[in-house]
Amino acid sequence: MTASNVPVIDLSPAATAEGRDAVAQAIRQACETIGFLTIVGHGVDDALIQRTRNSAFAFFALPEEEKMRVRQPESRSSRGYSWPRSRGLAHSLGNRTPADLQESYAMGPIDPAPPDLAGTPGEAAFFAPNYWPERPEGMEAAFVDYYRTMAALARDVLSLFATALGLEAEHFDPFVRDHTSTMRAILYPPVDGPVEPGQLRAGEHTDYGTLTILRGDDVPGGLQVRTRGGEWIDVHPPEDAFVCNIGDLMMRWTNDRWLSNLHRVAVPPEEYRNTSRLSLVFFHNPSADALIECITGVGSGAPRYPAERFGDIYLGKHLKAQTLSAG
Repeated sequence: MTASNVPVIDLSPAATAEGRDAVAQAIRQACETIGFLTIVGHGVDDALIQRTRNSAFAFFALPEEEKMRVRQPESRSSRGYSWPRSRGLAHSLGNRTPADLQESYAMGPIDPAPPDLAGTPGEAAFFAPNYWPERPEGMEAAFVDYYRTMAALARDVLSLFATALGLEAEHFDPFVRDHTSTMRAILYPPVDGPVEPGQLRAGEHTDYGTLTILRGDDVPGGLQVRTRGGEWIDVHPPEDAFVCNIGDLMMRWTNDRWLSNLHRVAVPPEEYRNTSRLSLVFFHNPSADALIECITGVGSGAPRYPAERFGDIYLGKHLKAQTLSAG
């Protein structure tokens, strides 16, 4: 295992035209080579990050029966509490690994579904109500504020993505107007028992949407990314950075010019197995009915993917990862 070579990109110079071009070029290179970047100069208030982390820690410290009152619904939508060993992310790629060593809490869109989705299966799938626990006090407010802040940051990054691809800065706006993004707080608890062969804190997978914005603890048993050469590397972001990666939709849009890369969360070495890890993960997704097709002039050769609605693409992978093997 080698140290991280995921590039660190400062977004603040993008406030000027010259700086924006330089930032976009750095983003383009990262997305073409490894599909991951760490961003600084993002302007997100650290107090908000800490408030959200504290709420997550307080929730996960509750008794199991109390957390299960807001358990993930039978529809398997990304809402509420997912108990330990109820998910297996490698399953989304068809790999039948043991369940992941994690528990999590998820939420989705805050605003109501657009009128054209009202009463349809799309509304139920992407705009299902969020489940909020009675404790800790202030968790809903913290998570909602964090969700909105990440949505705004994702719009800024998508605009830079468009510039990096030689498109108008507003190119992606129509596709994400009623975005269906989800957010998940994930606790990787200490590993206090035997680990099955092939079992990880999060199995290897790619993300499904446009981009992911992660704030996680840099501790042993953390995020790992696979290089194009097939080597797994540890990601060590600067203290104030977010880790970003593109998802399958962005790879599809660019006709495979950009890489939606495999990543995983490792089991820590024996001497660090009493260490927990918390991640706040924002998964930015397009509108449910957005038609995703390869962008003309981006990538090489004929389109490798048919035009398809985002909702149909997403649900096929998401449901595979919800093993619901315990609880």
